[in-house]
Amino acid sequence: MARGGALIFFLLYLALGLYFLNFGIQFIKIPEIASNINRWIIFAGGVLLIFGAINFLRMNRYTSIRYNRR
Repeated sequence: MARGGALIFFLLYLALGLYFLNFGIQFIKIPEIASNINRWIIFAGGVLLIFGAINFLRMNRYTSIRYNRR
C-alpha cells in the first residue's frame, strides 16, 4: 500500500479508537450530531477491527524476524 494510504488508515484507526475510548469513559462531551450517527460510527469501527484482524492473520512472523536480523 502506498505511504499516503497507510497514513489515512492509521488516522482512521486512531480516530475511531479514541472515539471508542471516549464512549466508555466519557472524558470529552460528544456533540449531539455524533450521538445521532453513533450506530454508523460503531459500524465503521467494527469494519476496521475486522480488517485489522485479517491483516494480523496475514502477517508472517518469520518474515518480520528475518528483517530484524539485518
